Amino acid sequence: MTGIASNGTYTYVLGYGYYGDPLIEYFNSSGYVQAYPYMEDLPTLPIHYDIGYEGGDGTGDIWVATDAADSPIKAYDTSNMLVGYIPEADLPSGTQPRGLCFDTDGYLWVSDDNAEKIYKIDFTTGIGEESVLSFEQAGLTVSANPFSGSVTISVIGALEPVNLAIYDLSGCTILRTELAVSASFTWDGRTASGETAPTGTYMIRATNPAGQVMRMLITRL
Repeated sequence: MTGIASNGTYTYVLGYGYYGDPLIEYFNSSGYVQAYPYMEDLPTLPIHYDIGYEGGDGTGDIWVATDAADSPIKAYDTSNMLVGYIPEADLPSGTQPRGLCFDTDGYLWVSDDNAEKIYKIDFTTGIGEESVLSFEQAGLTVSANPFSGSVTISVIGALEPVNLAIYDLSGCTILRTELAVSASFTWDGRTASGETAPTGTYMIRATNPAGQVMRMLITRL
C-alpha cells in the first residue's frame, strides 16, 4: 500500500495488483473490502506516493501524486480515464509531491518533500503565496522554562492564526485560545475556570487551519 484517502463512507487504498499494475481498492467502515477494485489497470505511471479523493458521492475522481516529470499530480475517473492534471510548470520549482488530501471547501493540499512545505491549491486561482506553509520556519517559544507566576507564549514563523491549547500530562485541557499571526499569549498559570493550575509539566499545542501541529513542554514551578 502506498496511499490512502476517504470520502467519509469508504476508504480508498492505493497499491499494486498481481502483475504490479496500480490498483485502488475500497473498504467500508467495517474494514470489508468490496467485491471489485474501485479502479484497476490505471495507465502506467512512475512511482505512486499518495491519493486524494475529490467528490463525496462515491463517484468522485482520484488524484494521484507521482514521479511523473510532466505533471506529477494526475486525476482519474472511475473508468480509469485521465480527467485532470497539474503540470510541473504550475508548481514551485523542484516540487516533489508526496501527500495529497482535499478539504471540505474543495481545496487540494499537497505536501512537497523537497522544500518541506504544504501547498494549498485552488483549481480556479492556482497556488497563492499565502497558502504556502513551512514546517521549518514555524515554532513555539516561551519567555521562560521553567517559569513561575506567568509565561509568554509565542508562535514564530506562522503564516496563519493558530488554535493554542495547554494540557496537563493526563491529557486534560487547561485552557484554549486563538492566537493571531505574530501575536503572543501570556498564561498566568490559571485554568479556563480561573483556578490556579498545580505545579508540574504541561504541554503547549498550537494548530493552524491546515492541521500543522507544534508542541512544547513547559514546567510551572
